[in-house]
Amino acid sequence: MTENTRRIIAANTSRPETSGRAYVWAAAMAAAATLIALPFRSLTDSDTLTLVYMTAVVATALRYGLGPSVLASVLSVAAFNLVFVEPYYTFETLSADAYFTFAIMFATSLIVAAMTSGLSRRMSHAGREQARTRRLLDFARDLSRATSPAEIHAAAVARLARDYEGNVSLHLADASETRFWQGPERDRTRVAEAIRMNAGANLAVEEEIWIARLEAAGETVGWLALERMEPGSPSGEASLEFETLAALMAGAVARAEKTEEAAHAEAAREAETLRNVLLSSLSHDLRTPLTVLGGTIGALARMRRRLPREAMEEVASLSRQIAYLQKFTGNLLKISAISSGDLKLNRQVYTIQEIVGAALTRMSERKGGRTIRTAISGDIPLVEIDGALIEQVVANLVENAIEHTEDDGEIAVELATRGAFVQISISDNGPGLGPGDEDMVFERFRTGSHIGSDRKSVGASGLGLAICRGVVEAHGGRIDAGNNPGGGARFYFTLPALEQAAA
Repeated sequence: MTENTRRIIAANTSRPETSGRAYVWAAAMAAAATLIALPFRSLTDSDTLTLVYMTAVVATALRYGLGPSVLASVLSVAAFNLVFVEPYYTFETLSADAYFTFAIMFATSLIVAAMTSGLSRRMSHAGREQARTRRLLDFARDLSRATSPAEIHAAAVARLARDYEGNVSLHLADASETRFWQGPERDRTRVAEAIRMNAGANLAVEEEIWIARLEAAGETVGWLALERMEPGSPSGEASLEFETLAALMAGAVARAEKTEEAAHAEAAREAETLRNVLLSSLSHDLRTPLTVLGGTIGALARMRRRLPREAMEEVASLSRQIAYLQKFTGNLLKISAISSGDLKLNRQVYTIQEIVGAALTRMSERKGGRTIRTAISGDIPLVEIDGALIEQVVANLVENAIEHTEDDGEIAVELATRGAFVQISISDNGPGLGPGDEDMVFERFRTGSHIGSDRKSVGASGLGLAICRGVVEAHGGRIDAGNNPGGGARFYFTLPALEQAAA
């Protein structure tokens, strides 16, 4: 057992030492007092020499407490009677004064011993509290320098493993197993199981394993486990100190996790900013050459009578590709503006029916043999929106339905009022969404293959639905996706009615 362990054990007990050495000390003090007072037996009154014995009793009480001091008192009275009361070296006491002196001496020594013993205990307790406060302060300083759970575990190992002679492990609430471990690998499973069995307790003891729950801001952030070399439950002071150490660790773990989350969020923001800058730069750089190419293709188309038929087919194909690239660069600019928060809304009052009608007119040439049905449920209130952007949202959703239905398929556009919102729903009878695709379809650069269709649109950029979500959310609405009970995909979004927008 190391000196540190002895110090911890001594600090965790409130009883003074009562070993055999303490009683030997008490006897030695009585003997020493006798030897010191003996030369003065013939020079002073015997009652005065009782002060020498009082000193011995007080010294014993200060060092070892009440029990040894009582023995010192008894031995001091006996020694005083034997050596300093006539007849010497006998226990015959004839006078009442001698009995009175013995009684006063014994009572006084007991009172002094009790007082000094209590003072000694209080001083010892104060010393232990000071030492414990110092240990906690040092541990708090170690944790203040820790910036990650790994460093927090290292600080706990440095403190607890040294003072308590044990293996320290840290289990975080968001981890499925013990993340930070010190000790034999064979014990890892046993400690993890002990933590799992006592996860709800603030402090628990499982054989020789002490477990404390780490709680910060009302939430459990993890558990601290100390696998001691010697089995046994902690005393009151030891458990209090262990819980205090765990509380300090809980705050440090919560702080470290928040720091890591902030660092990850900052890295994500920086990456998003860089991506938006690249998208914006790319789209701006492409617009001019694409405009020039579009003009050139238009000029060639006007010269179609002087060009061979095969050349005109190539010109038509090139024109479609240029149109797609122009649309793609426009989408890049929109998604960049949405992501950076620079999207400007030109809000005006509309009826949603005219916006939907304009979008369907735009898509009439692309629908082929598909049937597009419209339905209106009840009175639809006015909306204050950017008409061009919402028209683009409806057109994108209808185009998406066209791309994922057969040529003889059906598409339904429905308008309804949902509380303080207007809801627009576009559904089809295509293959529908795949499992778990309800949220993924709105991510950037997701194309047809990600929404449960085997028919992938040629030249699809995967930005249309992402733009829809950004525009709808910028208006204060919400867009969702799902499957119809009878099959096929259904996309629906809401917009605040004019009354809410005005409020």
